[in-house]
Amino acid sequence: MSDAARRLAVALLLALIGAQARAPGRRRTPPPPPAAAVVLVSIDTLRADRLGVYGHRPSVTPAMDALARDAVLFRWAIAQGPSTLVSHASMFTSAVPQHHGASINRHTALVADRPTIAETLRAHGYRTLAFHGGGQLDAVFGMGRGFQRYQVETGRFAVTVDKVLHFLERARPSRFFLFVHTYQAHHPYTPEPQDLAALDSDYRGSLPGTISIELLDAINGNQQTPISAADLRHVEHAYEAGVRSVDAAFGGLVLGLKRLGMYDSSLLILTSDHGEEFFEHGKVGTHGHTLYDELLRVPLLVKYPGSWAAGSVLDAQVRSIDIAPTVLASLRLQAPAGFEGEDLTPYVAGGPPPPPFAVSAIDGGGSSLRTPWWKWDRGALYDLRRDPAERSDVSGGNARLATALRLQSERLAAVAAHARAVTVDPALVERLRALGYVDVQ
Repeated sequence: MSDAARRLAVALLLALIGAQARAPGRRRTPPPPPAAAVVLVSIDTLRADRLGVYGHRPSVTPAMDALARDAVLFRWAIAQGPSTLVSHASMFTSAVPQHHGASINRHTALVADRPTIAETLRAHGYRTLAFHGGGQLDAVFGMGRGFQRYQVETGRFAVTVDKVLHFLERARPSRFFLFVHTYQAHHPYTPEPQDLAALDSDYRGSLPGTISIELLDAINGNQQTPISAADLRHVEHAYEAGVRSVDAAFGGLVLGLKRLGMYDSSLLILTSDHGEEFFEHGKVGTHGHTLYDELLRVPLLVKYPGSWAAGSVLDAQVRSIDIAPTVLASLRLQAPAGFEGEDLTPYVAGGPPPPPFAVSAIDGGGSSLRTPWWKWDRGALYDLRRDPAERSDVSGGNARLATALRLQSERLAAVAAHARAVTVDPALVERLRALGYVDVQ
């Protein structure tokens, strides 16, 4: 197909699905000041709808809610995968999963010809630092490329935050990119007793306070353990108690950045790689297996230097691949040619939103294409306006649209990556199994 034909096909598809709302964001003049540094925080497995600022009541995230008052909140941020490696690799490379090549199931690392955000910033003289939970983010999968310090932290998030702040206070880097990650909200759910008690004091069922991988396997059908509505809420409360604890540690990170004089001048981004299912589509306390919104919709808060556009709430669909270009633009740097996302700052300033197509993929499996109103998911079509829970496949009555979205998905994900196979050592296998990835060999 020629370029002209492709442009025509996309124009027809946009007309068919309805473009993103063109209402302006919150205009600010002059534009945001350049960032002195960047702090990117990813809370693994954090559903957007578990933050107070995304509507959860009662709120278990007062620190994240407080950040929103200084930040821009993107209401519909879509991850490029429902699992840790696939999603973070898209975040780091600004590329859809079919193009970055990183996969747990296939034992492959990031392709060599896809630049990462850390490599790009290191080449421009920035100090590149990461404190992360390991597992699917292990350096063997290429995720450490470009980082001068890529440090695994497997304890509570509060401990990780203490180490991050101790390093910043001692090293006092002036220009840096810092990535901070935790698995504390990830299964197994091991909440602090006081956090669980604050949410679940009236539970009288038989499930324990710690929700193990084995228990989740039993609930999900491996051993046919029955579960009541009260039990389900208990499992959710165990998850939310972990989120509550993570939020307190995140609040400590923000306070520490303020104490060190690094908060106001930095670009601070809070997001997640994917969500978690709680029986929306047949399973509880798990992810990676579907492309429904409970797994793909993630929080995205962007605090610009000087709290530019503070308090803005924007409704157009954005994507995790848009994070890296936004980071580079805030530092007044040009994105590499291989980046597929877009800088979100012009949208915040009142311009048009990014393209209305979000490609996501299961690790080693099928893919979906989400628009603000429709989702094509491995042959099924969902009308997100009438069916936000994605219960009814309407492809039969919308064959033309389903075909158009399928073709657009294939076009955006064309030219599969030639990924490099890696060897996963026994210690990493055990770490992955502890996080519930029991099929890893």
